[in-house]
Amino acid sequence: MSFLSPKSPQVASGGYRNKIALKPGHSLMDWVRLKSKMIPPRPMRITADELAKHNKLGDVWTAINGMVYDITHYVDYHPGGADELMKGAGIDSTDLFNEIHRWVNFQNMLKECLVGYLVAPPKTSLQVPGATTSTGFKVPPVRNKIQQLPTVSFSSDKYQTPSCYTFIIYTKLSTQIKFRKGFYYGDVKDDSIILVVQCYDKSYFLSFKYHGPSKKTVIRQFPLKLEVQVHKINEENWDAEGTHNKESQSTHQITKLLEFQAKLTKSHRYNHDTKLLEFEYLGDVEAIPPIGCHIFVKNPDSTSIISQKPYTVFAVPSKKEIRLLVKEYPQGTLSRYLCNLSEGALIRALGFDHHFNLNIILRHQDVVMLAAGTGITPFHRIIDEVLQNDLFSGIIFHLLYYNKTRADILMRDKLDALTKDGRFGVIHIFSQEAQDPGKVTGYISSEHLNHLKTTSLFLTCGPSGFMKAAREALQSLDVPQSNIVEFKG
Repeated sequence: MSFLSPKSPQVASGGYRNKIALKPGHSLMDWVRLKSKMIPPRPMRITADELAKHNKLGDVWTAINGMVYDITHYVDYHPGGADELMKGAGIDSTDLFNEIHRWVNFQNMLKECLVGYLVAPPKTSLQVPGATTSTGFKVPPVRNKIQQLPTVSFSSDKYQTPSCYTFIIYTKLSTQIKFRKGFYYGDVKDDSIILVVQCYDKSYFLSFKYHGPSKKTVIRQFPLKLEVQVHKINEENWDAEGTHNKESQSTHQITKLLEFQAKLTKSHRYNHDTKLLEFEYLGDVEAIPPIGCHIFVKNPDSTSIISQKPYTVFAVPSKKEIRLLVKEYPQGTLSRYLCNLSEGALIRALGFDHHFNLNIILRHQDVVMLAAGTGITPFHRIIDEVLQNDLFSGIIFHLLYYNKTRADILMRDKLDALTKDGRFGVIHIFSQEAQDPGKVTGYISSEHLNHLKTTSLFLTCGPSGFMKAAREALQSLDVPQSNIVEFKG
């Protein structure tokens, strides 16, 4: 890790990889051993003003990509020396870091030093422009100021050896974007590649035919970086990586829909009317689909889509697999087709049409999930993410789960375990089964929700009738439309 500037004497004298002589016992391995004994504190929300207080030797914090690290103990282990590292003390040093060492995995190197996340300062009490305060100070008039919007940009780099051509895609995010996880889809062939990288609300499309024959292509994902290694059959230098199509290396507002094939590897009963279907991508396709995304299943005998109903990706066990949770309806063309598939059968599908931006959650103190039946499926991956990511540790979650009877509950064990976490509350509501006295029953209505804060974020998913009723209930409580996210069923 280094914060060397291009004009640093170390750069001028022979490149920024030059190191200074460190004290004995201060090598990289010594640092690894030291940090393994550290117990990181519970992450806090840290303003720029608070960060600025920690800018002296003996008390050094810095922020990179929205994460704030206490690097006090790392100063003496820094290969570039304390002076260079202190250039990032007490400030957001993201640009300084990326300028020199954007490929360094700082999350792993400083994992135990994480103290919190950089946030905007809280709003203070309102003062009327032009008014005079009790101290006689006149409040200056407010000038119109354009609010800076979150930004996402992509850049690329490439290099080669006689045996391998490497293409790297970097993602750069503005500091307002705290949840920075990236997703991708890759379709690799012997002579070409199609790749979509998605982060926040943008996606980067890459598609080209290789300059020469290859024996294999490897995609490696890192924080804010994706690396494509094309291993050549013949040891030779290529004039270029290959021939790009006209859309290649372009940025899009949403993820492109791409067709893929998948094989059903396992089908088993999840409850009395729902199956869990496990699919493996066919060929060299691999993907980490965005949270909250869907696929459209195509008719195997034509180019048409069987139904306009999308299915939420329920789980992603690996970059080669996806799982769907499918409720079988007697009159449902698509659900009957999927539930009657035999293991080994192939499906053709389009993906991935939607994603949920988890940064929205960070704008709220409370999140309410309203689900009915298989409408619980998009919340499965959201729950997994917030449980393992300290970024969401200060947020309270409520789940109101509507079903006909107890037998219809999906993810029962997981939901029971959630109630033991102080951040989660789960309420089951049945429309066709008696509840204990005092428990809520029936269909969703404003009476079920009037105890919740209208400033909460409301996430809703379920059948069309449920979604309509939920929308009307939230509107009757004057919940702002900006606080409501509707998922497709």
